[in-house]
Amino acid sequence: MKQLRPSELIAILKELQKQILIEQYNEQRNRWAFLAAVITNGVAVLSSTLVAVFGGKRRKPKLVDADDFMGKEIKKTIKQLLGENEEKKDWSKHIEEAKAKGLQYPIKTS
Repeated sequence: MKQLRPSELIAILKELQKQILIEQYNEQRNRWAFLAAVITNGVAVLSSTLVAVFGGKRRKPKLVDADDFMGKEIKKTIKQLLGENEEKKDWSKHIEEAKAKGLQYPIKTS
């Protein structure tokens, strides 16, 4: 530790904070959000069955996933930390291929 430069120490601290955040997210998602999804799905199926037993029209219940219980902001933050940002698609190759074939956009129907 004494041999580390301050910039190296800061980099290590940032990486540790990142790992702690990811670990907390995984625990939240894998334990509590999963449990909430199981309970919610169980209640939905049970209520759908009870409605059918008592003469109502049985509907297929909408099932939820563990990710449905996680906030959008934290999901976005985790994706950024993990480097899963959506890359902009490079369409230039396809455009040049279409031009070589003589295709035009917008397509003229007349």
